[in-house]
Amino acid sequence: MPPEIHVEDLAQITLDGLAVGFEVEDVRVEGACLAGAVAASGRFREAHLEDVELGEAKVRGLEALDLSALRLDAANGDWGGAQLRRVLLGDSRLTGLNLAEARLEQVSFRACKLDYANFRFCELAHVSFEECVLTGADFHGARIDATRFSDCELIEADFTAARLALVDLRGSRLAPTGSLLGLRGAVIDPLQLLELARPLAHELGITVEEG
Repeated sequence: MPPEIHVEDLAQITLDGLAVGFEVEDVRVEGACLAGAVAASGRFREAHLEDVELGEAKVRGLEALDLSALRLDAANGDWGGAQLRRVLLGDSRLTGLNLAEARLEQVSFRACKLDYANFRFCELAHVSFEECVLTGADFHGARIDATRFSDCELIEADFTAARLALVDLRGSRLAPTGSLLGLRGAVIDPLQLLELARPLAHELGITVEEG
């Protein structure tokens, strides 16, 4: 479900900084530089962000409801423990973003760079990743439900100890690291199965030799 906002109806504001417990609501923000901000427990609600810099910003405990963000730069930011619902992140640089122990519900990532992002022990429900780079992303111990990875790069992504249900990985480049048993509950295509067959056999202690 997309964010329930009408961008054209939002008042545009200038945002020069973030304070602890900030509230950005019913507004549109364009071209703001908030890189390196330290502001825990803030909230975005019914808002639209465009060309906003949040690189290395520490906004742990962030709450976002009905938020759309285009060309956001939040590389190496800390969003640990965030609560995101009905959020769209498009064409955004999220390399190394920390979302550990966050909860994401009805969130869409479109054409985002999420390489080395941290989703450890995160809860994802009804999330979609479309044309995203997730090289080295860490889903260790995550709970992932009703989620689709479409045309994504999942090279060396780690799903060790993850719990998956109704997770669709078809059409993505899949070469995970760590335990492949964390993929239990996922749907993959025949080509992906062939590529995973040898490392999965190795993990199960099965020796494959020519007859």
